[in-house]
Amino acid sequence: MDVHTAIRTRRDMEGFAPDTPPREVIERIIEAATWAPNHRLTEPWRFAVLAGAGRDAMADGVQTWLESTDATEGAIRSARNKVLRAPIILIVAQVSRPEDPVRDLEDYAACMCAIENLLLEAHAEGLAVHFSTDRTMLGDGPKAYLGLQPEDRLVAYLNIGYPKPDAEPKVATRQPAVVRWDWS
Repeated sequence: MDVHTAIRTRRDMEGFAPDTPPREVIERIIEAATWAPNHRLTEPWRFAVLAGAGRDAMADGVQTWLESTDATEGAIRSARNKVLRAPIILIVAQVSRPEDPVRDLEDYAACMCAIENLLLEAHAEGLAVHFSTDRTMLGDGPKAYLGLQPEDRLVAYLNIGYPKPDAEPKVATRQPAVVRWDWS
């Protein structure tokens, strides 16, 4: 699949078959992520791959943290289900550098570039991915479970698996880009 086709056909999906993709496939999509541009070659990304009991433990950590907040029972159930919706949850985190806000922003941007590489590689591998962010990414519970420092940043939860045969990708339409041209 060429890059133009991959960009235009990759879509977020939520319907996952129960089969867990092989570890080698997940290793390839992570390796693709590490080819993302990153200023000063900081490689600020960290990846956590959770399957089976690992997903359950992460869901428990998210639930415990949310129970200590003002979250409703419905919000807790929803957050737990997000962690468990696919055979694999791949979590992308950033090693933060709060002492250097410019570098911290550059590193966050690098992590987002890494995620795009990962999404495109997963698409080329025939996998479905659901990109998710939510309030649990701000909590200490998920960070502690993953062995991150309090200042580190959870960037995205990526639910990964094979698509269900009847799963429909989310419909994507794009407006024309807003561009200012000063081209002489």
